[in-house]
Amino acid sequence: MTEVATGRKQEKIAKYRDVRDRGAAWLLDQMNPDGSLGNPEEGFHFYRAPWTFTQVGATHAAAAICGWIRREMLTRDGKIAGAYRRFDDGYAYRNATLIVGAHRARQYDLSLGLIEALAEWQDPISGGCSNDLLPDGSMSDDMDIPYACGPGFAFLDAGQIDRARRVYDFLKTIYEVQTELPTRFYYAWSRTEQNVITEFSEEARFGRLVDNQAAVRQRWTIGGISAGFLCRLYMADPNPDYLRLATKYQEFSMASTDRQFEYPQVCKSSWGSSLLYELTGDERYEEWTYRMGDWYAETQQADGCWAWDSYKTLGNKVELTLEFVMHVDTIIGGLASRP
Repeated sequence: MTEVATGRKQEKIAKYRDVRDRGAAWLLDQMNPDGSLGNPEEGFHFYRAPWTFTQVGATHAAAAICGWIRREMLTRDGKIAGAYRRFDDGYAYRNATLIVGAHRARQYDLSLGLIEALAEWQDPISGGCSNDLLPDGSMSDDMDIPYACGPGFAFLDAGQIDRARRVYDFLKTIYEVQTELPTRFYYAWSRTEQNVITEFSEEARFGRLVDNQAAVRQRWTIGGISAGFLCRLYMADPNPDYLRLATKYQEFSMASTDRQFEYPQVCKSSWGSSLLYELTGDERYEEWTYRMGDWYAETQQADGCWAWDSYKTLGNKVELTLEFVMHVDTIIGGLASRP
């Protein structure tokens, strides 16, 4: 690496550390004396808090929020429920994200204590995970890519590699049945039909299809989170097939229209690029990671949080900022991993 390139990387890392630290400081300012974060009456927006706080070294805040969740949301039958839950969409994903953070904070009753219930959400055929908890207490038929990767990360942290490999099976299967690549990706799967969902109402489009050349609000997340999970799985179980599939998912993300940067859902693309750069050293991933890091810096609010048209309440800002701080820290690690 040339001296100029080294200097550029050092400058970028310093810039992103400032972005991360200002975001973390804003989050810590939202901590309440009882250990809760933001306004818990708005619902379970803070599921990522232990993960983000441990990642940035705020272990006291991670322990505090875990203590509050244990007291206020952990039921006698071992579920995260109660009045503060509010949301039943992304049910397993929210639980999985909490499990990752709790495990890293060594709050094992909230990680190992919840992991077996999470495993019940994994489809034994495809390896995907049901999206939502329905009013009758059953699991939704639809399963999708982001809501499979979330539990995948939790299985990895808990050392349940076989279950994590099943998530790879799901990502491989759903990729292989696509017929409209490289631009259109149908990313939801039916448990009962064991097939990709290609027919849906316009209202349901957001949860079913990404057209990566259409400048509309979409789940731009699918490429980056898939690549990010597959890279982490490769680190635990170095099967080159994981890395090959990760590059395909990341390519779908990076080939998307530049208009994707108008939407917060582009964020997870940095997950894939920073980890692929860490594992491969490919300069294309390095450059995309810089682009993503600069995007975080440009969209950060003056007070350190992130907000969007659809993320204006305190709970929404907490949720978005928790995720973005985690991603920026991952960017820093990915870039710093290579001299």
